[in-house]
Order: sequence, then C-alpha cells, then structure tokens
Amino acid sequence: VYPINPKADLINNFKAYPSITACPEVPEIAIFVIPSKACVATAEECGKKGVRGIIIISAGFKESGESEGIERERAIIEIGKKYNMRILGPNVLGVMTPTFNCTFANQSPNKGSIAFLSQSGAMLTAILDWSFQNNIGFSNFISLGNKCDVHEVELIQEVCEDENTKVILLYLESVIDGQAFLDQIPEACRKKPIIILKSGTSQLGASAASSHTGALAGNDIAFDLAFAKTGVIRSKTMDELFSLARLFSNTNFANLKPKQQRKFVIVTNAGGPGIVATDAFENYGVNLCVPSEPLKKLLQEKLPAEASVKNPIDVIGDAPPKRYQDSMEICFQDEEVDGCLVLVTPQAQTKPIEVAQMCVEMQKRYPSKLIVSAFMGGDTMLEPAKILANGGISNYPFPEPAIQALRAVCDYANVRLSPAKKPACKDLCGFTAEKVQRVQQIFHEVRQDKRTVLLSYETSEIFSLINVEAPKTKLATSQMEASQLAEQIGFPVVMKIVSPQIMHKSDCGGVLIGIKNAEEAAQGFDTIMNNARTRGPAGALLKGVEIQQMVNFNAKKKNTEMIVGMNRDPNFGPMIMVGQGGIFANYIKDVSFELGLDYDEEIALKQLQKTKIYSILEGVRGQPKSDIKGLISILVKLSQLVVKFPEINELDLNPILVFTEEEGISAIDIKIVINDPNAKIGFRSSSL
Repeated sequence: VYPINPKADLINNFKAYPSITACPEVPEIAIFVIPSKACVATAEECGKKGVRGIIIISAGFKESGESEGIERERAIIEIGKKYNMRILGPNVLGVMTPTFNCTFANQSPNKGSIAFLSQSGAMLTAILDWSFQNNIGFSNFISLGNKCDVHEVELIQEVCEDENTKVILLYLESVIDGQAFLDQIPEACRKKPIIILKSGTSQLGASAASSHTGALAGNDIAFDLAFAKTGVIRSKTMDELFSLARLFSNTNFANLKPKQQRKFVIVTNAGGPGIVATDAFENYGVNLCVPSEPLKKLLQEKLPAEASVKNPIDVIGDAPPKRYQDSMEICFQDEEVDGCLVLVTPQAQTKPIEVAQMCVEMQKRYPSKLIVSAFMGGDTMLEPAKILANGGISNYPFPEPAIQALRAVCDYANVRLSPAKKPACKDLCGFTAEKVQRVQQIFHEVRQDKRTVLLSYETSEIFSLINVEAPKTKLATSQMEASQLAEQIGFPVVMKIVSPQIMHKSDCGGVLIGIKNAEEAAQGFDTIMNNARTRGPAGALLKGVEIQQMVNFNAKKKNTEMIVGMNRDPNFGPMIMVGQGGIFANYIKDVSFELGLDYDEEIALKQLQKTKIYSILEGVRGQPKSDIKGLISILVKLSQLVVKFPEINELDLNPILVFTEEEGISAIDIKIVINDPNAKIGFRSSSL
C-alpha cells in the first residue's frame, strides 16, 4: 500500500509519497479520493507509470450534469484508452470483499456467497449496515458509479467465475452496452443466478436516474424483455431482491428439473394459512404434488385421524415438532416431491424453536429437497427465524412471498436447462447486395430531401424488396403518368397527395378513392394537386400524387385488423410489436412486445399468443382460421429488416389486414421513420 499525498510523510504508519511517479514500484491499482479537478492529471500520471487499473471514488463528473464534469469524464476515458488502463467509476463507493476494502465505508461485509453490484454507492452502504442485523454475508461488494469504462456486463462475468459466489445481485439504473448484455449474460446466467433490481421504471424515476449518474434509463418494457431473454430474474423491490438472494443462496442446483416437473408439498398446523398457500401456488404457477394413495396411507399411519393427508398436509394445531418431521420424512421418500413449504403458526402446543431446528436437520439430511418456511407470528418467531437463517433455510413472514420466491427458483431451473444459443433464423427477406444497396439509396434520397419519414411509395418499394404483400404504390408527377401508372397497377385505385408537410391528406382534399379508369386518374391528379395548393399548408412541397392499388377487403371471407410495429430502444435495439390494430389500437392496447435480435418464428408465435386477438385469428364461432403463418413470416421479415438497417428508428403497419389462410395478408398503411444521420443508433457502446 502506497499512500499518495504531497503534504504528508506518513499515513496510518505507511510511508507516503508526493506523487504516483515517486512510488518505488508500479502499483497494481490506484484509488482516487481527490478533488475531481485533479483526477485528469493524476490519471495521466498513473498511465505513464504503468498502472493497469484505477478506481475513481471522487464525484464531480458526468453525474453533475455540468459541461465541465462531462468533459472531465471524457478526458479520463481517453487517458484510459491511451494507456490501456481500465477505469472503475468515477463516482463510486469502491470495491470490497470480506478480506479487502478499498472504499470509504467504515465496515467490511460478513463472509457469504452473494455478490452485490450497485450503481448507487449510498445503496451499498445502507445494505451493508442492514446486512449485519439480518445475518447476510457477501462474497463481493462492488460500486459501479458512472461506468465510464468498466461496466456491469464485465463485472458480472468476473464475479460469475468466483468460486465463493453463488448468486449475483445488481441494483441498476442503466445498462451501458446493450449488445454485450444480450450476448454475454445468457452464458453467465447458466452458471450463476443473476437477480437485478432496475430502477427508473416511472417517468419521474427515469428522470431521477438520469440526474443521478447521467444515465439514460431506457424503455422499461425493453428491460423486461432483455432480462427475460437472457435469463435474468427481475426484482421489483429491495426487499424482494434480498428475499430471492437468500433462497437462491440456499438452493442446491445439482439436481435440476424443468419448472413444469417440480412439485411441492405444504405441511401446516393451521387450515387457513394452508388454503392461502394453495391459492398462491396456483397464482404463481408453481406445482403442488398430488399425494398418491400409498403416500396418503403412510401419512395416515403417522398422523392423528383429524389430520388431512391431502396437499396441504394439515398436521393440526397441537402438532409437536415430531409430527412435522414424520410428515416431511414420508413425503421426501417420494421422488415426485421436490420440496416442502413448512407453515407454522403459534399454537399452545407448538414449539417453533424445535420445529426450526428440525427443519435445519431435515435440510442437511435431504439436500436435494428444497425446504422453505413461513413462521407466522411476532416475538415468538424471532428466535426460530434466526435458527432458520443460520441453518440455511429461507424463512418468510407469510406464505405468498415464500411461494413467489419458489417461482423464481423454478424459472431459473428452466434457464439452466435451456439449450445454448439457437442457430440463427434463415434470411426470409432474401437480402442481396442489390437489395441492400437500393434500400440504402432510398434512405439517402429521403435525407437529401431533409426528411426522416418515408413516403408511401418509398415504403411500398422497400416492402416489395423483402417480399411482404402490400398494395402496389407508385408516384405520379403528371396527368399522363397518373393514367399510365393506374393502368399498370389495375383499377380501381386510390390516389393521395404526396407532401412531407401534409400529414392529414383527406383534410385538404388530398385523397380520392375508387378511381375506375385512366380518364378519372388524369382528372384526379389535377383535382388533388389543386386542392393541396389551395387548401394545404402554405409553401408545402408537392412531390406528386400517389397511385395505390385498392384492396377490396369486403370480398374476403374473413378480415382481421392487426398492428405490427417496431421501436428502437437505445439500450437493446429494435423492439417488435404485434397486436390488435385499427383506429382504436392505441386505446385497446392489446399488444405484445419482443426484442428483434435473434428473432425467429418460434418467438413470433409465442409473442402473438400473448395477445387476446390471437384467439380470433385461430377462428371462433365458426370462422375460418386466419393466415397466422403469413403473419409470423412478416414479423420475422420485419425483424430482419430493422436489424439489417439500424437507420430505421420506427416502423408501423396499421392496419395490416389478415385474411384467411387461403387469402393471405395485405399491409395497407405503412410508416417508416429513419433516424437523424448524426444521431447514435442501434446498440450504444458508451453512455457518453
């Protein structure tokens, strides 16, 4: 340890040095607890000295919101790159383990198996203080701060390889590298459970997160999707975060079963809590074991006649610890039983301390069975709770949080059992160099026109390139061209004004429908152009008239209006949306979202099945089945389009008309918005 201070000769009995360059050897790591204004020059000195990593506890950088602090952080990043020197922070509490403390916290954590990474330093100190009272230990305690260089994905990978860590907890306000998160976290989750509390879920919370670390909180739906895709368990509260951590650190994952195969029994000394627990098992989707006749017979031989040998197993109010033990022993002999929820209420003859001790011994004897408990009460349950905690049994004040935690364990088992990354979905769009070049050319022409919204004839061409059925659309710039294009497309046609400044075309007489011949098309061109000049916005650029194929959906056997869309999240890239469409789509809100990365037919079908409109597509009350396969194909094609072209910021098909399996699909109204060429797109590699 080398204290650096130009005004001291000795600090805590360690010889002090006036600068890092004066140190007799190259330190492995440098910890900054100095004014932020001095950090840039000091970082430069560390780089020249050959220091490989620095931890900047100092504040006064990006999180301040001031231009000076932002520039200071940029300078630190550049110095790190220049000298290949990694940086944790700035604005961090530091890093500590039970044997190592380089923070300004006044205590070190108890030894345990939980790694806790937090973007908030104050959250760490509060949890540290709380952990002593609640008998929780940690393997790693790491503050993330502004994450100007080292970020959460790298640290997760690091602690994932730590043999002392069983479960990884995070408090996050943002994710720096969404692409790395989606790529790397699935593998980490297969090794260790990762539980994240992501704040900034409300508009005000997101604003507070931004002012806290200068972070972009991002779309909360996208975080839900990213966590589900990678296998991360999301916690909604701090209490739930540590409730789950306790259970996961006490769970033996050596013998994994899929969630649908895991079954539990309830052993209780009171009927009411047993019923509450039964409801919770069903509500949380966790399976209860149905006792076989031989199992019930064994229970009947050990329990009083008044006891219930169904599940819940009610050992009645006067149950001594032995009665609990006998019930659990018998159930654990059954291979169908994977664990037990022990419910204890304070009755006259109940001995909660002895029951707690018995549960600890049973867990030691049956390590493959998961025991959780709910010792319900007040003062009489304090000592039993300590015994259970010290013995590695997760105890809860009531049944519901216990079963909610069990649900998370079962879900995580499915993550561990899931196959490695699936092979990429085949290219349904049929991208060729020529197609890619043409789409890029369209985007270039749009930007030259100083627009970000594509016009209908432009979106129609793009969709024809990726083989998505949409009404044929062409741009006419004269009467003659209008007649010719209408004949090529085939009558009847719809005609619409094309102008970047005219959003509501019908309001200025810019739409004509049911055009039946070439003469009407020529006349319609003049009518629409004159209406736009006289009734449209002053100075509007009139590019011509759009000639579009008219879809006679009334002739179809079945027509279901759907909406398909995409919005690009700044953290995790494109989010695909599908649901009930039409003019009331924004009010009904029957939609489902999925991330566009690694999107395939299986994901599309599951996404579609989450909507209420899916049952209508399947066919109800004698209606034929809709073209679900065609809709799934379009969803996959759109995902491939927006992944291929990150310039696409928004995409909206509303309505997209889904007919029967024989009649197909037609995308009536298509909107594509591309980004500003100077804006950052796709996945962010830096929060700055």
